[in-house]
Amino acid sequence: MQRTLRLLLPILILLAAIAAARALMLAKPEVAARPQSTRELPVVVLRAQPSVHPIELQALGEVKPVHRLVMQSEVSGRVIERNPALMPGGLLQRGEPLVRVDGRDHATVVAAQRAALEQASAAVVEERGRKQVAEYEWQANAQQLSEDARKFALRETQARSVEASLSSARSQLDRARRDLARTQVKVPFDALVLEAGVELGQLVTPAASLATVVAIDRYWVEVAVPVSQLIHFDIPGVNIARGGQGSRAKVLLDAGGGVVIERSGFVERLLGQVDAKGRMARVLVVVEDPLGLAAARAMAATPGIAAASETTNPRAMLPLLLGSFVRVQIAGAPLPGTTELPRVALIDDGAVWLVSDGKLAMREVEVAWRSADTVLVRGLRTGDAVVTTPLASPTEGMAVRIEGEAPALIAAVPTVAAAQP
Repeated sequence: MQRTLRLLLPILILLAAIAAARALMLAKPEVAARPQSTRELPVVVLRAQPSVHPIELQALGEVKPVHRLVMQSEVSGRVIERNPALMPGGLLQRGEPLVRVDGRDHATVVAAQRAALEQASAAVVEERGRKQVAEYEWQANAQQLSEDARKFALRETQARSVEASLSSARSQLDRARRDLARTQVKVPFDALVLEAGVELGQLVTPAASLATVVAIDRYWVEVAVPVSQLIHFDIPGVNIARGGQGSRAKVLLDAGGGVVIERSGFVERLLGQVDAKGRMARVLVVVEDPLGLAAARAMAATPGIAAASETTNPRAMLPLLLGSFVRVQIAGAPLPGTTELPRVALIDDGAVWLVSDGKLAMREVEVAWRSADTVLVRGLRTGDAVVTTPLASPTEGMAVRIEGEAPALIAAVPTVAAAQP
């Protein structure tokens, strides 16, 4: 009996558990089925407004001289005068003497050549008299002589000889005078002294270097520009007539302390080869009055303005230094029919997402200009809702909800960095 109960007990426990589980399942509340709702992704859009957008290239450039000259003496001698401004950083005006070489020996040569010229002139006068006498003596019999004998008898050969000597004496005197004038070396243009290699009392020769100077009326700024962007700028001899003025430019040099040296310029020419490292085209921007001398003279002529300027910004007239790396802004031709978008809105460099009837739709666009943060594109219509929200895995036709509209970008002067592709 006990053995039978031990065998039936597990079976009874299992049946009781099954019955309890079934009772619990029958007692659970019933939940009404709800229809599944479509998920809409919230996005921010920007309304396209195609219009004319001005463009401006921002790049880095190096300041270089337009004219650089190593000045040398054309005659030998000892330096007896030296310009006080002949030192590195000194300013010299056009026609101002640089040095003066002792010219006493050259003055002696001039006096000797002047005496030789007087002697040659006297010989010509004397020979002309002899020629007249010979013509009188041979006027009856000169036709009987041969051509050479006739010329000798009438002293035509001797006359040409003394006239040649007179011409040589004049040339020698002119050369001596030029050598005497060359004892004073003058600057051919307004110049800045870079190097000075002569001292008072030094003996110089025609091979000796006196100084290295650069012209200060204008400087060049060499700027690297992507080849694909050259079409947007006016370059003399390339897309406008040679001699015309190229695109306007602004050169900025950060002098520190909140002072920025600013100069205006324009594109003058395109160099004939690309940069060896970056494969970028190089253009030369001309900067007039790089040292600010004309502005300083104008301020000096009006003491009231000069005093006010010195009070507000005492370093505003700092010069543009050679070899400096500067920021250059070159104004390009405006681009019509373009829309400015943030770079995040661009897909695969040639398309954007639009919101149409609550769904995503892809639209191909043409990128006309790139900047560090924005792009100018063509192919959008006024009012198109361009998605500016970064999307993880968007697909055509995905349901979206416009959560807000981004403000229109300021289209005053979009900028571009030269290093951008």
